[in-house]
Amino acid sequence: MAKKVDQSQLPLLDGVLYAPRFLETHAGSQILLDPKTAIIELIANAWDAGARNVKITWPDGPGIKRFSIQDDGVGMTDEEFRHRWRTLNYNRREEFGELVLFPPAVSEHEAQRIAFGRNGVGRWSGFCFGESYEVDTHKAGKRNKYRVSRGTDQPFEIMQLLADVNSDKDGTTISCTNPRKINLSAEDARAEIGMRFLTNPSFVVTVNQQKVSFEDIDDPNIEKLTLDVPGDKTVDLIVIDTHLTDKSTRQHGLAWHVGGRLVGECSWKGAGLQDFVDGRRIAAKRFTFIVRADHLADSGAIKPDWSGFDPDNQSFADASLVVHNRVRDHMTSVSEDDRKATVARAREHNRTKLKDIGPLGRENWTTFVNEVQVKCPSIKEADVVKLSEIVVNLEQSKSGYALLGTLSQYGPDQLDELHEMLERWTLDMAKAVLDEIEQRLKLVEELRHRTNSDATLEVQELQPLFEKALWVFGPEFETIEYTSNQSMTTVVQKLFKNPDGKGSRNRPGFAILPDGTAGLYSYPFFDTNGGECGTDRLVIIELKRPGVSIGSDEKAQSWKYIKELFSTGHLTNRTQSIRCFALGKTIATHEEEARWEKDRQVEIRPMLFANVLARADSRLLRLRERVKEAPFFKEHQQELDSFLTPPNDSDGLFD
Repeated sequence: MAKKVDQSQLPLLDGVLYAPRFLETHAGSQILLDPKTAIIELIANAWDAGARNVKITWPDGPGIKRFSIQDDGVGMTDEEFRHRWRTLNYNRREEFGELVLFPPAVSEHEAQRIAFGRNGVGRWSGFCFGESYEVDTHKAGKRNKYRVSRGTDQPFEIMQLLADVNSDKDGTTISCTNPRKINLSAEDARAEIGMRFLTNPSFVVTVNQQKVSFEDIDDPNIEKLTLDVPGDKTVDLIVIDTHLTDKSTRQHGLAWHVGGRLVGECSWKGAGLQDFVDGRRIAAKRFTFIVRADHLADSGAIKPDWSGFDPDNQSFADASLVVHNRVRDHMTSVSEDDRKATVARAREHNRTKLKDIGPLGRENWTTFVNEVQVKCPSIKEADVVKLSEIVVNLEQSKSGYALLGTLSQYGPDQLDELHEMLERWTLDMAKAVLDEIEQRLKLVEELRHRTNSDATLEVQELQPLFEKALWVFGPEFETIEYTSNQSMTTVVQKLFKNPDGKGSRNRPGFAILPDGTAGLYSYPFFDTNGGECGTDRLVIIELKRPGVSIGSDEKAQSWKYIKELFSTGHLTNRTQSIRCFALGKTIATHEEEARWEKDRQVEIRPMLFANVLARADSRLLRLRERVKEAPFFKEHQQELDSFLTPPNDSDGLFD
C-alpha cells in the first residue's frame, strides 16, 4: 500500500512556463507580422490616449533607419505603465469606461470620443518593427522610459531606462532604433491610415512629415460625390472602402464634418434615425462615409457641445435625408456578399424544414429572405435567420401568410406591446389564459342574453350554462372536484323515484331534478385514508321563470330538497357547507334576505339574474367593456342575436 503523503509538506512549483510562440497566440500573428495591422493598432492606442496629433517616422527611403510613433495624448505614469504592460489581457474599458480621457489642455475643446481598446494586445505591435522597442512616456510632469524586448523564458522582458525625470509635456513615443525591413511603403501606410483615421479632422496623423489626407487613398478605395440638398445647398460625400473587413466598426460608419470639425461621432447610427446596417455585418466593418456640410455651421443645427445635431432643425433634416438615402442606396448595391452569406446561414438553419415545402416554397422563401435584407438594411443577421424560420413555418401552417396580414395592421407601438407581451408570456401560456377568458366572456354574454328572454328553456339551456359558471358565485367553486363525484345522480334518481333521471354525461357530478328547476353540484368528503365518505359541500342552483318572483315558497322548495338529502344520509352534520342560490328575474317584496337552516349550515340565498351577471363582470375585472370590440366577442354576439331574434313573420307563418 502506498504511503499517504502529507500534502502540506510538498514544495510549490515556481513560475509559469511559456511556449516560444505564446505571444503570437496571445496577441495574434497579424499584430506581430503585418505592418498594416500593427500601425493601425498603434494609432488606435494614440487615439485612446486622447491624442490630437500623431507623428510617424516610417523606415522607408534613404537615410531613415528608425521607426517611431509619437502622440500628444495623456501619457502614462510609471505605475500605470507597469500595470498596463505587465498585465496580460489588460482591459482598458473595465478601468476607464468607453470614452477617451484627454490631456487637461485639450479636454474642454474635444467632443466625446469612443475608445478602440478592449483586450490590451495593441501594445505588442511594436514587435512588428523589431525584436525590441522603447516606450518614452510623459505625464504629470514626469518622464519615464522603458525597453520592451522579446524574452527567452518569458514572452517579453521590460527594462527601465529613465525613471521620473522632470518633464513639461504629455504624450508617448514608441520607437525602434534598428527596425527590420518593412514590406510596406510610407505611401501605402498613409493610404491605410487615411481609410480609417480621417473621420475626425481634429485627429491629425503625419507620416514622414506628410499629413495623411484623402488624397493618400487610392482611387479604388475612395469615391467623392456632390449631393444637392434643399435650399440651393450642396454637401460633399466621401465614400471610403477598405476592401477588407476590419475587426470592428470603429472609424467606420457615417461622420459629419462642419467647418473642418467632427460633429458627434463616426458610427452607423444616423442622428435621430435608425441604424443603417447591423454592425456585425461585413459591410459595416468595411465602409466609411464622410459628409462635409459646411453650410450647417450657421444654421443652428449643431448642439453647443458639438456632440450631435438637433434633429428638429430643418436644415439638418433636409441634408440628412439626402445623405441617408444615398448611403442606403450605396450599401444596398455593395452588400450582396453579406446577403448571400446570410441566406446561406438561414438555409442551413432551416435545412430540414425547407425539404418539406417543395421547390416553389423554397423559391418563395429565398426571394423573401433576400428582399427583406434589401428593404430593411438595418436588420440584424440573427433576426433575418429567425424571420426565415417563421416564413418556413408559415409555409407549413394552415393559415399560410394570413398572420403577416394581421401584423401589418398594427402600428409600431402595438408591435412593441406585442413583443413585450411575448417576452413575458410564452405563446402557449398566453393562448391558455386568453382561451379561458374568451370562454368565460362568451358564457356570461350568453347568460345575459338568455336570462332576458322569456323563450329560454330552463333545463336544456340555462342549467348547462350555470353548470359551467359556478365560479360566478365565488372562488371556492372554481375547483374541478365540484363536478367529479357521481353519487348525486344516484341520489336524485332514488330521492325523486325517477330511475331515468339523467345527469350530465360529461359532468357526472351535475344532476338536474326532474322538474328542471334545480341543479345539484357536490364536493366529496374524504376520510383520513383518502376515501370518499359523503358530501363535504353542496351547491344547488335553482332557476325560476321570469314571471315567478322568488319568495318564501321558493326558498322552502330548496329547503325541502336539502331535508330529504339529510334523511337519506347523503348529507350529514359533517357536511361543511350547503348553499342554495334561487335565481330569478325578480324577488318578492321583503324576501331579499337569505334563509339559514340547521344552525347556519344551510344558506338559501335569493339572487337576481342581473346581480349574478354583475358579479360575473366583477370577477372578470370588467373586461367586457374593454374587449367588446374583439372579433370573437362580436361574432359571438351576432350568433346570439340571430338565435334570439324572432324570424320574419311577414307571411303569417308563425301566427
